[in-house]
Amino acid sequence: KSEMENYQYTVDDLNTMYASLRSVATEVGKGVVAVHSIQHQVDWFDNPIETTGQYAGVLIAKTKAEALILTPEEAIEAADSIEVVFQDGTVVPGKIKQRDTVANMAVVSIELSTLTNDQTKKLTQVELGNSYSVKQGDMVIAVGGPAGIVHSTDYGFVSYVVKSVQAVDGISRVFYSDVQSNSGMGTFILNTNGQLIGWVTDKYDREGECNMTTIASISDYKGVLQNLSNGFAAPYFGIRGQEVNSAMEESGLPQGIYVTDCIADSPAYNAGIQPGDIITWINGSKTNTMKDFQNQVESLKPGDKVNVAVQRNGKDSYKEIEYPVTIGAR
Repeated sequence: KSEMENYQYTVDDLNTMYASLRSVATEVGKGVVAVHSIQHQVDWFDNPIETTGQYAGVLIAKTKAEALILTPEEAIEAADSIEVVFQDGTVVPGKIKQRDTVANMAVVSIELSTLTNDQTKKLTQVELGNSYSVKQGDMVIAVGGPAGIVHSTDYGFVSYVVKSVQAVDGISRVFYSDVQSNSGMGTFILNTNGQLIGWVTDKYDREGECNMTTIASISDYKGVLQNLSNGFAAPYFGIRGQEVNSAMEESGLPQGIYVTDCIADSPAYNAGIQPGDIITWINGSKTNTMKDFQNQVESLKPGDKVNVAVQRNGKDSYKEIEYPVTIGAR
């Protein structure tokens, strides 16, 4: 055994370790905000009333004119107006920059002109980390609303890493952790350097296979996040799939992307693409791997019209069919 494995940790060692984690969480906590989703309604007597939902957000970017906040899509889903509340109690109006209903993320902006110079200088941006380097056993910090209260914090470990989970229009890394979480309110996961490596999601727990916290990998969504931050909607094709591997090819399947699920009412679904189809090219460019497919979809814009070739299994063999698909917005 190594010297580290033989070392007997004391209570003081543990206290020192947790003090270090607490210091990281406290520093990053300056970049955590409450996002108030306000709905304007009337009561039985036609009197105007306001109802407010509270969500967590993290400040991910700052320009000369605005600051950008990542928050769950639910925070803006039914909002008539948005308020952003900082840790010191400062309240400023927020604007919906863009949303992604598939990944359940949204970006809200605040104008820096609504803050004093001193407040602007104190804005703490949460750095985006490299979630591809996350390994089983790594310690993580949850900020945002893991306990169901904005500005709560928790600590845990990465129990399992799945490198290629089928996501809508691509593949994604997913981490499982014992850390406490609340996906609806917004829980953001940091490494021990205080960098954002993911956010808690319920999108990949469709079968309820485990009771652990499911974390989406931030690095797989940096392209989407960049689009949202610039006010552009992310392109939407609408399938889950896997690349045809060598074993599948030996069984007679053509090369391409095997469609395992076609999302109801998605652009692909409405065009006529079905589960079991194999997508071989988009606008003439081959889609032999999921990365090929993902890159081609991400290069498109909502409203773009593309021709998609699929191989469909018939009575005796596969037959090529072409479909015109109008790309949607996620």
